Amino acid sequence: MVRLTGMADIYITIRNQDNHALTSIDGVAFAILIRQNGNAIAQEDVELIHADANFDSLPLGQYSVTVKHHQVEPPEATYDLTIEHEDEVILLIFFYLEPERVLLRIQADVEKRL
Repeated sequence: MVRLTGMADIYITIRNQDNHALTSIDGVAFAILIRQNGNAIAQEDVELIHADANFDSLPLGQYSVTVKHHQVEPPEATYDLTIEHEDEVILLIFFYLEPERVLLRIQADVEKRL
């Protein structure tokens, strides 16, 4: 039997200033890129209903999460994080001022996986 240890999740959502899902701009979805040690390990577009993306079963370590969209300012925003414990779920919310298409802030929280 193989026991997997040190696996965690990173959950990213894109929200507007009113905390509503910002699914796309002009029909183009936000892209999420995950890097570890400078190397890209995963990339996907946010889901177009809830404006979220989930990266499962990641080993402990340091990561950079970059949100990209060519019609916002800045076109790329990066948040560096460390997964320190098994069964962590890192929650990142990127908030944008939708009318001006400007990044307002990034909120990060850590929860335990159920």
